[in-house]
Amino acid sequence: MPALEQVANGPRFTPARRLRTLDDVSGQLRNAIVAGEIPEGARLPGERELAERFAVGRPTVREALRSLEALGIVEIRPGRAGGAYAVRPSEATLGSALSTLVSLHGASAQELAEFRLGFEADTAWWAARRADAEDIAILERLVAETRTQVEQVTGDWRPVTEADARWHEALARASKNRLRIGISLGLHEPFLRQVPALDKAHGRYARTIPRSLAKITGAVKARDAERARAEMRDHIDQWARWNPEVDL
Repeated sequence: MPALEQVANGPRFTPARRLRTLDDVSGQLRNAIVAGEIPEGARLPGERELAERFAVGRPTVREALRSLEALGIVEIRPGRAGGAYAVRPSEATLGSALSTLVSLHGASAQELAEFRLGFEADTAWWAARRADAEDIAILERLVAETRTQVEQVTGDWRPVTEADARWHEALARASKNRLRIGISLGLHEPFLRQVPALDKAHGRYARTIPRSLAKITGAVKARDAERARAEMRDHIDQWARWNPEVDL
């Protein structure tokens, strides 16, 4: 069980360089956690001690810890037993970082389409090789959900697209690859924000989603990796055809 006591001596931090001091502090702390010098679940030294060891002010240490908390590798707990604790990053950490990057840099529909065409096709290929019975059951349930959403649609197609995104996440989980899971989580959040609520062209595409997902799921269930990849490429192609900004 991970140690919960504060790391007393721990890694040998060096005074932070004056140039980009905050980055140096957060970088040394991050490297110590990633290298296992500060074990998962261990409490980091307090702000005052870290400030002395880095030769910086406490506000710099506090900001560095907050930046690491945002990255998901530090948990800041309140109260008497509180403090900063090292934690293990999850797939959602990568997803959140990628989603923020894509959103802030304004990735175009063309860029998303080009990336999805290769990445998601390969994800389907790996899922067909690694999916277990539970993975397949989840994929089939989500296919049924998208079909129900299409049948019940009242003009707003976003629920269909949201169910589609959950299916893609489940497919990534079936690949048993944490990088693919994280990237899939980050890829679909900004994509969902681009989906129009009421759009006839998107509606025509949305009606094809249950059939496409059923074909890919069937290929995964049959362990036919090449067919899964081909069906996924066709699914991405159909998405690209309704979007005038995309040319694949």
